[in-house]
Amino acid sequence: MTLSIEETVVVTGAAGRIGRAVTPLLRRPGRRLRLVDTVPDPSTAGDDVSWHDVSIQDGPAMARILDGATSLVHLAGLSSERPWADLLRVNIDGTHTVLEAARTAGVRRVLLASSIHAVGCSPVADAADAQPLRPRPDTYYGVSKAAMEALGSLYADRFGISVVSARICTFQEAPGDGRAIAQWLSPGDMARLVEAAIALDDGRHHLVWGVSANHPGWFSLEAGYAIGYRPQDDALTASLARDGVTPPEPDGCGAPLGGAFTDDRHPVGGTW
Repeated sequence: MTLSIEETVVVTGAAGRIGRAVTPLLRRPGRRLRLVDTVPDPSTAGDDVSWHDVSIQDGPAMARILDGATSLVHLAGLSSERPWADLLRVNIDGTHTVLEAARTAGVRRVLLASSIHAVGCSPVADAADAQPLRPRPDTYYGVSKAAMEALGSLYADRFGISVVSARICTFQEAPGDGRAIAQWLSPGDMARLVEAAIALDDGRHHLVWGVSANHPGWFSLEAGYAIGYRPQDDALTASLARDGVTPPEPDGCGAPLGGAFTDDRHPVGGTW
């Protein structure tokens, strides 16, 4: 039977921690997934899925992969603090390479995996503001994510691409404890955020929290609601269902959003 394709979604970093969990949730009739990573996982290939062993720093290769695509989900990059040169090469220059390839290929919808660490020096209380927080990175890694957001803004304003920069909080299969109760992003809600982003067609840049509908509500969900993101999971409810006990709500008063990333245990430019 011939597969009828209505849209093609390119996912970079598809073999990473988020990509492995979310990619299966994006499969649906009428959609082809082109998955990009330097360590492909061909076990998930199928008629609707293809793997591409390509670096995001390879502009011509990314242009070929994005040719004919309808949207881009950019998850690839270094996911923690590193020396400046590494983060510049992969997270900043790599994002520019991918966005430029998307632009030349005519891709109109993009999700960028930013991070809470782009605003990690902001107080927890500020996250409840409906207006997106200005960048206050806690590390060079956070700077690289703030730069990613700035690139997304540029490509929206200058080239009319619809871009969502998702400030991803604590992504994991199940909620942990402590701050993770407030900051959890479930795989299901990450997939819902991707779906909202790749359905947009307004030629604007949007900054949204990548977080589930957790209690307590540290994070304003208004920017997510504005693009159609409706998180359905809650860390307290999930923890109760798993353990039979409601975990204590974390106290974020006076603490920075970046948590331990803002103290001397995590030196700027260090590796851990």
